[in-house]
Amino acid sequence: MNLEQYLGETIRVTFTDGQILEGRCNTFTGKLDTEDELYDEITIETKKHPYVGFNESEVKKIEIIK
Repeated sequence: MNLEQYLGETIRVTFTDGQILEGRCNTFTGKLDTEDELYDEITIETKKHPYVGFNESEVKKIEIIK
């Protein structure tokens, strides 16, 4: 999954546990810069929280909201 393509976009993320979050993607971290170096990570800004971070292993699907 190429998470970097969502940087700056407003997205809807469906997680593997069924949760859905919508927000603007405000950061991308490549896997070589993460703690475990296994997965790329992004954060999104939601209406309730300025930073919600997750990695690609937690994501079932991402859609760009226009």
